[in-house]
Amino acid sequence: MGKWGWLLAIYLFLGGIGAGAYLSSFAAEKGLIGDASSLKKTGYYISAPAVAIGALLLVFDLGQGLRKPWLILGMFANVSSVMTWGIYILSAFILVGLVQAYFVWKDTKAPAILTYAGAVLAVGTMAYTGLLLSVVKAVPFWHTNIMPVLFIISALSTGLSATSLLAHFLEKGEVKEGRVCQTHLGLVSSEIIVLTIFFGLIFSGSLGPMAVLSAQKLFYGSLAVAFWVVLVSLGLVGPFILYAKNAYNQRKYVSLAVSPVEALNLAKKEQAATGTQAKTAICICDGAVMVGGLALRCVILFAALPVWNTTLS
Repeated sequence: MGKWGWLLAIYLFLGGIGAGAYLSSFAAEKGLIGDASSLKKTGYYISAPAVAIGALLLVFDLGQGLRKPWLILGMFANVSSVMTWGIYILSAFILVGLVQAYFVWKDTKAPAILTYAGAVLAVGTMAYTGLLLSVVKAVPFWHTNIMPVLFIISALSTGLSATSLLAHFLEKGEVKEGRVCQTHLGLVSSEIIVLTIFFGLIFSGSLGPMAVLSAQKLFYGSLAVAFWVVLVSLGLVGPFILYAKNAYNQRKYVSLAVSPVEALNLAKKEQAATGTQAKTAICICDGAVMVGGLALRCVILFAALPVWNTTLS
């Protein structure tokens, strides 16, 4: 795996999930994804711990985290470094996330400024996970402004899936409530579109021959199975089909109903008729999106060839 290994991949994954989970509960609390009441707490609970664990892995991946941890403190003073920006953003988000989770646990409304500050920091955390790679000029495969956009969309998607999956067990909420499936569909669709643009840019030669060689490792090289089977088929196409089906059914209910309440009742009746099978399918789908999110970060990291390397292995 070389310099960029599993610890960094898991950090990028956990950082995205944590930030995306916070925004999922934030959106549910503000009514941005309909009446998704079961999602109003779970995302806040998992956001800070996920990012904190990921940040700890990043410290270890720096090489000095275990041997000389005090050297990490010096990074706080290097304000010109993207990594230093990230340390400030991650630290602030973890702190705000923990306080927000405490208010939620105590069933007390948090100050609005705290909640909104957490949302802003969550966006910063998601963008940073992509920006961390995009500023590396020595790796043309990463060196594009599309990378932060891709990581933001993937973080929102995996964060919403993690929140929905845990809420299904912790809050006993309806898995198809509100506009959750429509939101899932929009995010997965956006990720497919951005990935298509990304690889189109690469194969156009705009990022140079090393970027093309990196993409070839994914399309028909050593990482082809991970890319096509795990990321594309399991993590994107499969969820897209199921979310599209559920979103279509919900739109059908809305067109037949005279009110949102009646539409929700119609959806619940069908869910009751199909039994646990439909619930299980959506939970598996949420899990598949999370697996796809981890696979995305792994293939992006492991396919990358620096400018001084011409191997395809």
